Amino acid sequence: MQKILIIGGGFMGSAIAKYFLQYNVTVYLYEPNIERLQQLQQQSDLQKITFLSKLERIEGLTFVFEAIVENLQVKQTLFEQLDSYYGKEITFCTNTSSYLISDIAEKMIYKERLIGTHFFSPAHITPLIEVVPSAYTSQERANATMLFLQSMCKKPILLKREIEGFVANRLQSALAREAMSLVEKGIVTVEELDFIAKMSLGVRLANTGPLEQRDINGLDTHYAIADYVYPTLENGTKPLEIHHAKIDAKQYGMKSNQGFYDWSSIDKQQYLAQKEKTLLDIIKLVQ
Repeated sequence: MQKILIIGGGFMGSAIAKYFLQYNVTVYLYEPNIERLQQLQQQSDLQKITFLSKLERIEGLTFVFEAIVENLQVKQTLFEQLDSYYGKEITFCTNTSSYLISDIAEKMIYKERLIGTHFFSPAHITPLIEVVPSAYTSQERANATMLFLQSMCKKPILLKREIEGFVANRLQSALAREAMSLVEKGIVTVEELDFIAKMSLGVRLANTGPLEQRDINGLDTHYAIADYVYPTLENGTKPLEIHHAKIDAKQYGMKSNQGFYDWSSIDKQQYLAQKEKTLLDIIKLVQ
């Protein structure tokens, strides 16, 4: 039986743990925040986890999955610590959604054992995992990581090389930037934009990828559209003012009850549960 350690019990870490429990993996979860740790220990679907409030050496450990705050310096410090604490036979996986894996490995001695495993939220439901080797990652580690994730019924894709934001988040970031720009310019409301995205791109992307769709439509047709529309697309290299203003106002979205939407009167648990059910139904249809 595989033994894994998850570092961080937040939104992503707890979801990753929940997923692996389904496949009889022995899961250890390290969460230094005692209040958060106690909350996790009370969740009925996490009862089989061994919770740790401090790092321990674990006999037979094969993988460590990091799911802490998205801060490069904090991640570098963590992996420097882990590198000296656990034997070099253990593979380290970072769930970063943006940083280059080589940058995260900067302070490590055994850099070849670190690899990116970007679980796409919600991690316990979405099949995709982007497996991202650094400039140092050994092929042996990459192969072992792919085999492990495939054995857990995930659908990992091994990227040919690392790039900031990987693939899924680069696509998502480009879409979000254009969406915010259209709202900022007064072309459409927030609600209308989300409706358009869900009722056109959303339903189609669940069945047909963007390049596949270009082939269906005709590359010559798309070339004519691209030649006319591309020059008008948002191409800012910094977050837009509409986004910056939300951050200044501490409107972080659901977590602060205010973002593009007002979440203060929404039963968030029920809302997210319904979203997960719908997502599961879609995955069953398209797999």
